[in-house]
Amino acid sequence: MKNQFGTPISATATGSTSAVATATGVALKTIYITDISASSDKSGSIILVKDGTTVIWQDIVGVGNYRMNFITPLRVSIGADASVTIDGTAAAKANISGFVLNNS
Repeated sequence: MKNQFGTPISATATGSTSAVATATGVALKTIYITDISASSDKSGSIILVKDGTTVIWQDIVGVGNYRMNFITPLRVSIGADASVTIDGTAAAKANISGFVLNNS
């Protein structure tokens, strides 16, 4: 299914001491991240958005739910994975969504 921007993508993950939601990259395609959300039971949790292994955005958040909508989507390198990570002490959840465009 395609929307006006490309093919939608999303990923979600749950963990105890951390959660990593990864949208797997595809050759010759670019992922654009439009939204992330996360929750943690840890005060001062660090949330990271990565292009492959490179951090492209980060924030420190408190206990509870966190959401971010990127008005200008974060662009991931061609073929690279996109991920969001949050740490916790006993409960962590991470979600990432956006769209994929062909580069051909």
